[in-house]
Amino acid sequence: MPKRRPISLDDYDWSVIKNSSVSVEFMEALAFVTLVESNPEAPAQILLEASDRSNSSWLRRFITKTWLPEESMHAVPYKEYLIRTGSYSRSFIETEVKKVIDQGFIHGSGYTELQAATYGWLQELITWRFYETMRQYLQNQPSLEDPSHKLLIKIIDDIAKQENFHRHVYKTGIATILKYQPFRKTEVVKAAAQFIMPGHHMAPEWQLKAPQWAIKFNFPLKKLVRDMTEGLVEFTGYRGLGQTSLLYGLHNKIFFPWHLRVLINALKPVANWSYNSPFNYITGRIIAKAF
Repeated sequence: MPKRRPISLDDYDWSVIKNSSVSVEFMEALAFVTLVESNPEAPAQILLEASDRSNSSWLRRFITKTWLPEESMHAVPYKEYLIRTGSYSRSFIETEVKKVIDQGFIHGSGYTELQAATYGWLQELITWRFYETMRQYLQNQPSLEDPSHKLLIKIIDDIAKQENFHRHVYKTGIATILKYQPFRKTEVVKAAAQFIMPGHHMAPEWQLKAPQWAIKFNFPLKKLVRDMTEGLVEFTGYRGLGQTSLLYGLHNKIFFPWHLRVLINALKPVANWSYNSPFNYITGRIIAKAF
């Protein structure tokens, strides 16, 4: 894609910056995404290892030519905005970024290119939806006409568009692989069932606040689940959706209320049945209908 390019600090008029009129809670959420976006080299290494393991030239080309150059710039305008508005000091941000880099990236070890693309699809989808939610929240604030406020909206919108494009590339890659190798659907199931956002490991203290930000900004959780559901049905059918849902529940019971944990424990023996189990198909149809 020769017309694509990373965003740059030169894309924005920083002279309009003044003390932020956005809530402290919003700036805290912005600081969190700044930190998580600050170490793309670590996941890039895992993605490149997966591409080489599978002899996947398309994934290596995407990561080196598009994904990494674009992702490497996402934290830059966020960090600049936080510092210029006085929301956080440079030394504080740099100290927190060092912690994130030291944590590394622990997801996807041993993945095939299909599993890496599945992880990438889910991660970019969630990130895109979260940025869209942040942008919409800002657009509904009384201080919308504040120049520094409008600048932040533009920054978030620019980055969200790139995240959406990355989501599209991963999703297209998954669909193309499965078109010619449909017997690999269980790889998608495994990667999706084990999925967790990188912030849980890279910035755990900040990640704990994500649920309250989601409520504050009116994050469209049902829309996100529908996106995931439709994607998994497209890739793996209702059987894959059903099995993924059951296995995800077993791996991530901490994210569910106690009564659902009881149900998940009861279904544990069923979750490990084969992909072709009729129970997986029935579960998938019920979940798809619910969303």
